[in-house]
Amino acid sequence: MKKIITVGLIILSKITFAQKIPLVLKSNTKLISIKEGKSYYKDAWETSPELKLDVFNANPFKDKEKIIFYSDIDTLEFEVKPNKKYDFVILLNGKERALTQINTYKNNKPNLEPKLFYSNINPKYKSETDTIPFRIGADNRIHISGKVNDSDTLDLIYDTGAGISVITSSLIGNKVKINLDGTTENNGMDGISTVNKSSKNTIKIGNYLWENIPLLSIDYKSKTNFPFDVVLGWLVFEGKVVEIDYETQNIILHNSVPKLSSEYSKLEFKLIEGIHYIKSKLVVNGIESETWFDFDTGSNGNLFIGQKFAKENNLNDAMKTIRKNTSKGSTGIEIENKEALLPKLIIGNYEMYQIPMAIQQKEIENIEHNENIGNNILKRFNVFIDFNNETIYLKPNRLFYSKMWK
Repeated sequence: MKKIITVGLIILSKITFAQKIPLVLKSNTKLISIKEGKSYYKDAWETSPELKLDVFNANPFKDKEKIIFYSDIDTLEFEVKPNKKYDFVILLNGKERALTQINTYKNNKPNLEPKLFYSNINPKYKSETDTIPFRIGADNRIHISGKVNDSDTLDLIYDTGAGISVITSSLIGNKVKINLDGTTENNGMDGISTVNKSSKNTIKIGNYLWENIPLLSIDYKSKTNFPFDVVLGWLVFEGKVVEIDYETQNIILHNSVPKLSSEYSKLEFKLIEGIHYIKSKLVVNGIESETWFDFDTGSNGNLFIGQKFAKENNLNDAMKTIRKNTSKGSTGIEIENKEALLPKLIIGNYEMYQIPMAIQQKEIENIEHNENIGNNILKRFNVFIDFNNETIYLKPNRLFYSKMWK
């Protein structure tokens, strides 16, 4: 009996010890990707071995949810329930241990913004693609008719140069019912400002409906006099391949990139501080200057470079100034620019000549990347944007040789 009891105690001891061994995710990089329910966040979590406990707060959900952590070499999957904690370790380079916890308590602020998904409210609609008509405004932007929180019809623009969506402050309580329930920092090309935020709203465009959309409140009318009501940031179509056909004036949403003709030039689409950039070249006096440019359908302009880039590449006095102007971003601060004619712009496999280019005359504090391609240039290409694979495809359209100047 004693031997049997002793053996039993040994076995129980082993079981207790095994239960204390944490789950481990191996990684050779600090950046970890996360899938939370249907939403995938690439490189969204930075491993922090120096912290006593690194806590990931999940978005609220009902019943149960799957949360998956992906490293460059490993995967760790959890099926979680509300109001629970799940501990694991991220082992960095086989040496450093980062104690990590998933927290599903609803009163904690989630680490990640919930992804945006739209649905078609027409039950009979069946198609492999979704089509949203737009018009190119006199301001060169992509204008779409839609509603916010069951409002009357509003003027929305699709802005690839914005992450989160925005509503004009003067509409709130007047034309649109909005519950402002927080504040956040807004990064614009003219600086950083603190703005009000509303966490849960609906947007309806034709038969397409988005729910639980966060909106920033920015005073576009009095500060900037921008001719639109709402900005749709790129995140509203994040999981799709977005075709922008400027000839037919349709946005067509695909699940994957269709077969494209050889006329399309493929470029890397790089996410920098929440905004997508493409690499392009400026050619002045035979000298090339290459950098990343904000691919900005929300800009009504042509080409814009910051003073830092201009200094580093000796561009301030390299071209004759044809005029001076000012520009404004979302904070409403005026930026003084000198405008010159750029001899050559290279985007992918295509060259453009004598492009009006604004050179910012003062560096903007805390804004590192301030180079921008506006929609007066972008509208000259038909575009496929593959957000899932960070690539973009461009092909000149019939607007390619239309006048740059009004």
